[in-house]
Amino acid sequence: MVKSLGGISRQSCVIIVVLVLTVLQGISAFSQSEVIRRTYVWNYGGRTWSFAYDFPRSTYQTQKSLTRTLDYMAYDVYVNDPREDPVLRDFVTQFDATVTGLTVWYRLNLIIALVQSIPYVGETCEYPRYPIEMLVDQQGDCEDAAILTAALVRQMGFGVVLLAFLEEHHMAVGIRVLPPDHQYLQSYAWKGDAYYYLEPTSLGWSIGQIPPTYRSVPTIVHLAPVYANR
Repeated sequence: MVKSLGGISRQSCVIIVVLVLTVLQGISAFSQSEVIRRTYVWNYGGRTWSFAYDFPRSTYQTQKSLTRTLDYMAYDVYVNDPREDPVLRDFVTQFDATVTGLTVWYRLNLIIALVQSIPYVGETCEYPRYPIEMLVDQQGDCEDAAILTAALVRQMGFGVVLLAFLEEHHMAVGIRVLPPDHQYLQSYAWKGDAYYYLEPTSLGWSIGQIPPTYRSVPTIVHLAPVYANR
């Protein structure tokens, strides 16, 4: 005979505990399946940096399913998509929280270096990736890297444009900022402001430095600004 505890048998207690544990494990597994964790490790300023972020799986899957355009002049849709703005804003906010005590200039270059460290795979993809796609896939070509860099820098509050080098089939970024020794660096005028060239595809290129390969006059793709208190 099984003795009862307050009207509940020990057998029943065991069953209840097992059920509770099963439910909790199910909730945990469900929560983990709802996010995609990615960790980035890169070098900048003589140090190795690391940053991890949990991307909402639903946002990533939505971005993967969207219709694409191959028209350079319409590439602003990849940077200005309001569906991913909250995630990118949170990404930058959490990034800033891990690098407190650094100047805005240093943080800008640090997040640029993060993107530059993502492996370049050439034009193996038939269409440009949205920023969250490249962050999750952890690979991309020059278009993907330019779109991602522009999206993150835009969330930091900087003016930014895309630079489409049609002759060289290359895409880069222009940032409205005044770098040190700016008089010796490459910039492009857009509506009265100077946007300094940024090479997004490989480490080592600073704002204003341009590879000698790209000497044509780029087509400038305007991007809407983000007004954020940072």
